[in-house]
Amino acid sequence: MKSIYFLIVIALFYGCQNTVKNENIVFIGGDIINPSNNYLVLYDPKDNIDTLFLNTNNKFSHHFIDFNPGIYSFVHGGNHQSIVLEPNDSIMMHINTHDFDGSITFNGIGARKNNYLIELLSKLENGNSNNSDFYTLEPLMFHQTIETEIFNEIKSLQLFLKNNPNSQLFKKIAASTIKYHYFTRKEIYPYRHFGVIKLSDFKELPPNFYKFRKEIIYNDKELKDFYPYYNFLFPHINNLAFEQLISIDANFNLDSNNFEYTDHKLNLIDSLVTNSMIKNNLLKYTTRNFISNSKSINKSYILYQSFLDKSSNAKDKLYIKNLFKNTQGLQPGHQLPAIEVINDNNKNLNINSIFNNTTVIYFWDNASRYHFENSHIKVNTLSKLFPTIDFISININSMNTSVWKNIIYANQFNIKNEYRFSNPLFAKKRLAINYIKKILIVDKKGVILNSTASMFDPSFEKILKLYE
Repeated sequence: MKSIYFLIVIALFYGCQNTVKNENIVFIGGDIINPSNNYLVLYDPKDNIDTLFLNTNNKFSHHFIDFNPGIYSFVHGGNHQSIVLEPNDSIMMHINTHDFDGSITFNGIGARKNNYLIELLSKLENGNSNNSDFYTLEPLMFHQTIETEIFNEIKSLQLFLKNNPNSQLFKKIAASTIKYHYFTRKEIYPYRHFGVIKLSDFKELPPNFYKFRKEIIYNDKELKDFYPYYNFLFPHINNLAFEQLISIDANFNLDSNNFEYTDHKLNLIDSLVTNSMIKNNLLKYTTRNFISNSKSINKSYILYQSFLDKSSNAKDKLYIKNLFKNTQGLQPGHQLPAIEVINDNNKNLNINSIFNNTTVIYFWDNASRYHFENSHIKVNTLSKLFPTIDFISININSMNTSVWKNIIYANQFNIKNEYRFSNPLFAKKRLAINYIKKILIVDKKGVILNSTASMFDPSFEKILKLYE
């Protein structure tokens, strides 16, 4: 009865006059409070893209014609989340951009499984396993705690499934969410616990610490767009590469041998992963990470060539080619590109015209509120320690003026040194902003002094002293 009522509401709500009956039709709709722009982008399991435009009431709707069941990703204003869609689903979403992930709720046919996943992801992300103190546990205690938490979460999932029968696809996605979350914590543990890791540190881990690696599927196309899966694959491959290199040379050091380490990761990806979508993504982001942070153009070029040999995605190759080209122009001594920014008075300015002193430019993304708050708090401290250095913040989203200002004012930050890009897509490519934590240090004429420092690096204050 509730399902029939819900479908009637959808028909009335959107004025749908279609009387054709099709039990397999799939529908999603909803509303966005405080929208950043007038559309939402939807990616299906086969990487097809639909743009869903908001009406004057900030509502959207979409009936699928060529439907592919699986994990869909939707993006709005730099925020992204996943939804599981299967035949017969008719789902309404409610989103508030001021707390994107925390506000999402689903109603209708297929809503329960998605509300469960959203709540599960939030629970895992805010649980003890994400607390830095968790990694201070001794290896055996850490291992046992992780195993207990996996057992308890799987038990909770089984209880949910008992009361809410679901498809095999959903069962797999839900169980994978739990397992890959905790598997990721195990891959991260040695580096968080031991710090600068040595070959002998691995001997302190319990014999069955990495037993879970037998469960890994490197080519799981049903999870290819699911971030808990990718969140695991990256540190896992990082570890495999490091473990292999340190077993050959016990004195192998990541900092001084980062090129060899990254090249080894590309070779591992090429040998372990056969699914082209997963392989190409892993190759792309691993190469991007190196080129974005490398101080050596020659090593970046060699790695770029290695990437070209292994990737089969033409768009990715063009992306990395442009990234390599743009990072060349961001080396110390080069003039900052003439990017257009908008100030709090809605005035468009050449970025090179806003510098009066040596300046640290840092960026923030509407999708990463934690970084937004922490970076601004950090700058408040740094500006007192270095009064001769200016700090300028730039938002990288396509966002209207009122939303941008409201976020800044709501956090009581000074809007005087706040800007946003006139053309975010172009600016992010030209300035090679692939990480929200990226910063640029320029002199008062806009000449680049440093393009690879990190504001949250313990040595950052020493770096700033060089430019006082």
